Amino acid sequence: MEPLRALLRSDKTRLAVELTLAVFAISVCWEAVGWVLRPGLFMILDELSTQKWFLWGSYSSIVHFFPTSFYGDRPIGFAFIRLLTDLFGFDYSRQVACQLAVHFANCLLAFLLFRRLGASVPLSLAGIGLYGSLSATALTVTYLGEAFDVICLFFLLGSTLAVLSDKRGAAALSALLFLAALRSKEFAIVTPLLLTVLVALRAPRLPARQTLALLGRRLWMHYLILIVFGLRYLSLLPGHLARVGLQDPYHMDFRIATVLNSLAYYTALIFGTRPLPPWLLAALFVAILTWAVVRRRAGVAFGIVAYVLTLLPVCFMPNIRIPYWLYAPQLFLILAICLLLQEALARCSKRERLRWAAAVCIALICLSAATRFRRSPVLWHISVRRTCMRTASDASAQFPKLGPGTHIYVNHGQETPWLFLSGPCDYFKLINKQRAISCVLGKPVDQLRALYESDKGPKYFVDYRKDGSITVTARQPAPG
Repeated sequence: MEPLRALLRSDKTRLAVELTLAVFAISVCWEAVGWVLRPGLFMILDELSTQKWFLWGSYSSIVHFFPTSFYGDRPIGFAFIRLLTDLFGFDYSRQVACQLAVHFANCLLAFLLFRRLGASVPLSLAGIGLYGSLSATALTVTYLGEAFDVICLFFLLGSTLAVLSDKRGAAALSALLFLAALRSKEFAIVTPLLLTVLVALRAPRLPARQTLALLGRRLWMHYLILIVFGLRYLSLLPGHLARVGLQDPYHMDFRIATVLNSLAYYTALIFGTRPLPPWLLAALFVAILTWAVVRRRAGVAFGIVAYVLTLLPVCFMPNIRIPYWLYAPQLFLILAICLLLQEALARCSKRERLRWAAAVCIALICLSAATRFRRSPVLWHISVRRTCMRTASDASAQFPKLGPGTHIYVNHGQETPWLFLSGPCDYFKLINKQRAISCVLGKPVDQLRALYESDKGPKYFVDYRKDGSITVTARQPAPG
């Protein structure tokens, strides 16, 4: 036993173990997303259609201060996507490499936040490795159409770390980063509430007036932004609700039952388990939050509140539930779990070295088990992206530059023409910089031929095959 104790007391041993865990965590995170840099992959779905909204505009027309719509007004996120398009065109690998860089920056900022809120190095690494391996994480960071979530979390984590700093100007920097997060994606509007929990519970026990004064000094700019933008969103909400019918995917149902059902669904989706009964899950969160507030465990309370509130906006939408929306919220739930484990270890043993050794064992178990969270969606995404690459390559070889008013008739039978699904025809509009190009899909071949023959304008008839390859079998280009 004595040699083991001496080994555990060695700072060099401790550093070596923690560096090994760091390499393990990084490799786990990379294995979950590194497949996207394989050659032969192409953009799909929203990655194309998102670009359609701003490709013909200037950056000044993209970036604006106040929202003009209740949902989907994300100028910083759009500017990021536009920048990637300007730099790399339709090169998916280089674009997604930039998004991965932001994602790994998020992992680093999250590690710093875990440590700042009291998680040990091993548990922090375990939490980050687990987060990076989750399917929702991998799907989001490899899908360029969800750049908004990745960029928003970057600014949100930066704002949180800044508000924890005692350096001069940190509060103003935190507010500025909060504004950037808010203009990247709307769910960041809850940030002042999260930071209030964090600042209030980390402060010494003070009379209510002094606590309010402390919060005012640290967060007044955050609440000013919240009020201004909150009123703006409220003014846009009636118009949004009037346009969105009951069957629309983005219909919002403000009943508590809808929220709890969505919360149970998303919580189970994170770890691939069966959902708990919604009221039981809610009771569990309330119990943990109450304990954290009473015992002044700021990190645990912050993690639970941040998870629920950042997920809350999409919990109002029962008609659509998408794993991408878990990218930011699930990080905060993992933070709360890591800090609860840290608390449990502290209660089990007063010896710091023993707690550290137990945390290392937990980290090894978590990182070893993390691979099971990421397998199923990857092969499908690779297949679809390769199919789109084949279509794009054939289109580049067989189509000239298309002018306005061109019609493309696609004979695809029962096959799903993936590159044509966006818009449809967004890809051809983008590469030709022409809005007035249309594609005709979903018709029986005889009806499609009849439509083609009756068309007097510039037109192309295309046969589409299962592997994504296409052949232009008839054409009538525009004159000249």
